[in-house]
Amino acid sequence: MGLFDFRDVNKRKKKKDRVIIACTPSGILINDTPISFPTNYTILKNILGEASRIEPIKQTKNNVYLWDDLGIYCSTADAQKMLMILLVEDNRYGLGHQPKSNFTGIVTIDDKPIAENIQNVSQDRPYMIRSINKENNQVAIALGWNPGI
Repeated sequence: MGLFDFRDVNKRKKKKDRVIIACTPSGILINDTPISFPTNYTILKNILGEASRIEPIKQTKNNVYLWDDLGIYCSTADAQKMLMILLVEDNRYGLGHQPKSNFTGIVTIDDKPIAENIQNVSQDRPYMIRSINKENNQVAIALGWNPGI
């Protein structure tokens, strides 16, 4: 970064936006935009911006889409059929390819914090939501396609 780069709008560091995910009985909103699974990269890019990195997973056809500043990860073989996103809250646990920063957004289920209401999510919702725990700590939240529907 050069001394006078602050004058060039394109070279300024962008403010980190907060991601707000609201899960309701009928669907999911990410930053007030409805989303359903499977989704695709174009939809996520319109909501979250360009992925910081897109990396191949060795010996597979999958790519990993990482939003490093937001703490969000998605792995898929087809960018037109993304089945799940992972919100990484603690990247010290080595969940494979992972964003450089932790997810600091807000996730609610039926207008309550996820910790208070995740146990009330029934299997008949059009999406699945799971808490991923390591050593009794929630380290990530998986949000995606419900194969039972």
